[in-house]
Amino acid sequence: MTDDRRRLMSRTAALAGAGDRAVRALAEASVLVVGAGGLGAPVLTYLAGSGLRRVTIVDLDVVDTSNLARQTLFARADVGRPKAECAAERVRGVDPELEVVAIAEPFRPEHVTGHDVVVDAADSVEVTRAISDACAAAGIPFVWGTVLGTDGQVSVFHDAGPEPIDFHDLHPDALPDEGSCALDGVLPALCGAVGSVMAAQVTALVAGIGEPLTGRVLTVDARRWRWTESTLRRGPGSRRPAPTVDDAPPRIAPAALAARLGRSADGSTSDGSTDDGSTSDGSTNDGSTSDGRSADGRSDATVLVDVRTPAERATGIVPGSLRPEDLPADDDRPLVVVCASGVRATAWARTARAAGRDATVLDGGIQAWQREGLPMTIPASAADAGTIGE
Repeated sequence: MTDDRRRLMSRTAALAGAGDRAVRALAEASVLVVGAGGLGAPVLTYLAGSGLRRVTIVDLDVVDTSNLARQTLFARADVGRPKAECAAERVRGVDPELEVVAIAEPFRPEHVTGHDVVVDAADSVEVTRAISDACAAAGIPFVWGTVLGTDGQVSVFHDAGPEPIDFHDLHPDALPDEGSCALDGVLPALCGAVGSVMAAQVTALVAGIGEPLTGRVLTVDARRWRWTESTLRRGPGSRRPAPTVDDAPPRIAPAALAARLGRSADGSTSDGSTDDGSTSDGSTNDGSTSDGRSADGRSDATVLVDVRTPAERATGIVPGSLRPEDLPADDDRPLVVVCASGVRATAWARTARAAGRDATVLDGGIQAWQREGLPMTIPASAADAGTIGE
């Protein structure tokens, strides 16, 4: 170990009971962090200087101006850049000897391979269930945290531990994601408080500095700043959520949606069709007529539904998008649901499909659409965000 790294870790080594033993344990450890947002930012900030061997960062999103108040790894110059890459640069800047891997894609179970601890900072129930199953299969502990509004929770799950416990023991029912920071808000400093506790769980698991929250759920109420602890155990009746029918709505890539809509990045087409996707003879690229009906009279034109907040829609929409409240009750056309990154759209589409609608999710959301340079319209006002471009 170099002198620079020993100095970097000197305050950790000075802790009672830590010393060279803890330093060596950290220097041999590899940690996967899923999510580089509000929780991932403080986690990565503290892990950057903890002397780890490797940190892998998985995050599909790009930096948005609304992130800057709480996602302290980023600056205004980073807006529009992949979060995983920006976060990796900041982490390397603290410890050049640390191996940092940036993966700008959704979490996949194989990402846990080769890591000693996984940190779930994605703040998505669907992602957490996937992480829980992947870690259980690999025998790896994982640190979980969540924040919304002024509430937060932290715990550690280890299905292969002496007292097996995983996320399904806390939430046995496979409910969709409910709420989001964009819809419900979040106290920026709460992200730092919860993320710091999550980072401390990594050092507890790897180096034995402190007692990890395995089998315990720490809850914080930031309105009164009260922390409470609840015991979590796997009981004889513990169960895993049963598979649900059509649990994951189908997704469509931005380029494929643009092709379906008859648009290219500059708003024109190369097949003789007009901007609204119809050809000179009144038919569309998918064989339907310009009024949205196929030759047999069936309605099959795609309808875009933007489920983001008015403030989000005011920054730009895919032309032709509707707000959910503007959908005609008797409209049977297929839906493509749009949100910022795909999480809210997935929950909305699942509900729509349960009601019998054909609903698909724009993969990666409006962020992916923008990254590919596809056309957008700026509404005249937030109130118009569902009707511009129709």
